[in-house]
Amino acid sequence: MKFGELLEIRDIIQHRYVIGALVCLGEGRPLRYSELGSAITGWTGSRIGDGEITRTVTRLLESGLAQETFVDGHRTLTLTRAGQCRLEMIRALGRTLRNFERDDDDGEPEEVPT
Repeated sequence: MKFGELLEIRDIIQHRYVIGALVCLGEGRPLRYSELGSAITGWTGSRIGDGEITRTVTRLLESGLAQETFVDGHRTLTLTRAGQCRLEMIRALGRTLRNFERDDDDGEPEEVPT
C-alpha cells in the first residue's frame, strides 16, 4: 500500500456525518435539509445537531460531493457524480473490512494486499 492511498482513505472516512450523508443521499431521492438530518440520525443511531448538519452540508457542497437545488422553495440535496464515486469507495472499504473479518475467523493472519 502506498502512502497516498492511506491519505485518500483518511480523506474518505474523516467525517462520519459526511459518510452518513453520502449513504443517506445514495438511497436515490433528493433530501431536504431536515430530512437529511433525520436520515443521518437514523443511520448513526445518535442525534445530529443542527450545527453539525450545516457543517456536513457545507462540506458536501464545497467538496463537490453533493449539489443543491430548490424545489417548491425548499433546498434539496442530491449526490453528484463525485459523490456517487465516493459512496462506492466507502461501500468497497466496508465490504473489504467485512471480508477481512470473515477470513480472519480461522485465527490465521490474513495477508494484506499491496
